[in-house]
Order: sequence, then C-alpha cells, then structure tokens
Amino acid sequence: MKATAILFLLFIVTSCTDKKPYPYKISDFRPELQAHLSKLALEKSLPVNDTIARNFIEKESSKEELLQLMRSESPLLRVVAYRAIVNRDEKDYFKILLGHLNDTTKVTWWYYEDACGDFMVTDLLIRKAEDRNKLSRSEKNILVDSVLTKHPYLETSNWMISEIDPNEKYYSLIKKRCKTKTDRCGAQYGSCYALSKFKKKEDRQFLKKKFEVLEDPCQYWVFKAIENNPDEAYFSILEKYLNQTIKKKKQQTYDDLDYYCMAVAAYKNAKSLNLLEQLASKATYPDPWYFKDNQGAVFEALHKYRSPIYDSLYNKLRPQMSDYIIHSLKRPDRGERKTW
Repeated sequence: MKATAILFLLFIVTSCTDKKPYPYKISDFRPELQAHLSKLALEKSLPVNDTIARNFIEKESSKEELLQLMRSESPLLRVVAYRAIVNRDEKDYFKILLGHLNDTTKVTWWYYEDACGDFMVTDLLIRKAEDRNKLSRSEKNILVDSVLTKHPYLETSNWMISEIDPNEKYYSLIKKRCKTKTDRCGAQYGSCYALSKFKKKEDRQFLKKKFEVLEDPCQYWVFKAIENNPDEAYFSILEKYLNQTIKKKKQQTYDDLDYYCMAVAAYKNAKSLNLLEQLASKATYPDPWYFKDNQGAVFEALHKYRSPIYDSLYNKLRPQMSDYIIHSLKRPDRGERKTW
C-alpha cells in the first residue's frame, strides 16, 4: 500500500511538472479568430500595427477565449489578450494578473514612436493594469508585496522600490539593489534613494560612497535622496557638484537643476544659502542659456523650504518670477505622480 501511494504521488508531481504553462496554439481557437490571431502572431513588437485584428479580438472574443489566449504559446498574444481584458473592464482583471506574475518571456515594446525595449510579459501586464489607474490601495499593496517577495526579478520591482514608503520587510532587498551595479544606473540609484528613506545611521557612509560617484543621467536620484534626508555628511557632495559640474560644464536641459536646488535648500543653513546665492547668479554658469529657468528652480526650492535665513534671497528673486513659476508653486513635488 505504501509503495502504491508513493507511486501515485510521483504520478501527480510528474503530471504537474510536465503540464505546459502555455499549451494553446492558434489552431485551438475557432476559425473566425484564427485568421486574426495568425496576423498578430507575426508581429515582432508591441503595439501591433494590425489594429483591425486587435480590435476584432477585443470585441468579438469571449472572456473564456481571452483567458485561453493568455496561455497561448505566443507571448505577444498573451499581452494582447490581457490588454483586451483590461480595456473591457472585466471586474476580475486584477485577480487574473496575480495568476500571471511569473511570465518571464521577453516581448519588444515600442513605448515611444522612436524608442523601444525588451520587456518581460508580466511587466507589460502590470503596466497595463496600472495604466487604467483603477487599482485600489489594497490591490497595489498586494501587488507590491507579491512582486518584491516572490518576483523581484521583474523590472517593475525597481519602479516600486523607488516609490514605496520604507518597510523593514523589504529593507534587505533594497540594500542589495543599492550594491548591485547594472547597465541602467536608475535601478541602483533609485534603490539608494529608497534606502535613504529609512534614515538609518549605519547606512550613512555606505550611501555617501555611492552618492560621491554621480552617474549621468541618474544624479537626480542622489539629489532626491539628499533632499529626503539632508544629513551633514552629504553636503560636500552638493558643493563638489556645484564646483566641478555646474560651474564647468555646459548645461543640457532647463530642468537639470531642479532636484539639485531642492536638495540644497533642504538644509536651511548658511552653507546652503551660499550655494543658492551662487546658483541665482549668472556668473556661476559657463553658458547662461538656461539662466532664467535656473533662477526659477532656485526660487521654487526657496519657496518649498521657507526659512528666515532665505528671506532676503527669496524677496530679491520674487519680482523676477514669471506667472508660470508662480503658478507652479501650487504643484506639490513638482507635479510628479506617485503610482505605488
């Protein structure tokens, strides 16, 4: 009996292991769908060009067919199927998403007309669910926890890590990300920003060493981290950036200084005032092309971190500010939208 039971268990395990996660072929669907699915399957990237086929699938497929399509052998069709489910406002689209968090197959996605990249199917499914902005706070919490604890390899995890409030449950993962250099600096520096939110003294020197190597175009993560925790240990990084970058290199865009000015202003002391006064002077810049915008960045930072020590500079700049700058003061955190 015992041997029989063991053999039965082995059969069950083997059957589950051999079961294909994506068993459906185009030939398994009804003829009316097959022609459109065949066209879509030939596409090499998302979004697909054949909108007629895509719209047909979204409008004419039953929910059961879309769920089957999410287990299609074609990763592109799996993404198209889930997009259709979300677009149709199926009530259980979040539950469906949770059942497909382990789809690591890569699909090319043109996220701009002139920019594309290869993304895991699950990352694209999460982006679609979030894009409709219908996830509740509890659903977001569940999704964040599922991704960070069970599927931290997903690119979406970097996005989540940089936005969530500090949670000791994820501290080890975040610090590990801070130590890991990749070909995309945002993943590492975004994690360092997340680590800074914990404000642990034992992380101070670790973060300082990371912050001292400013990697373009990710230095804004460093400035956000310093603004969030304006520790005296980090101020030399801001001074160095002023003297070696702002004063010596040509500025590339008007918003290069936004985050930097906020980080400086957060200190509210004589040293930060000195830096802000230099930033408000045209003589500081080798190329004054963006000077008016830079003055605006200084003023916005002074406004956010109002302090008696800043009053003289604030009142000096106030009459020079445009209506656009004055209006922008009403936007909290520069109008950035937080997702997670």
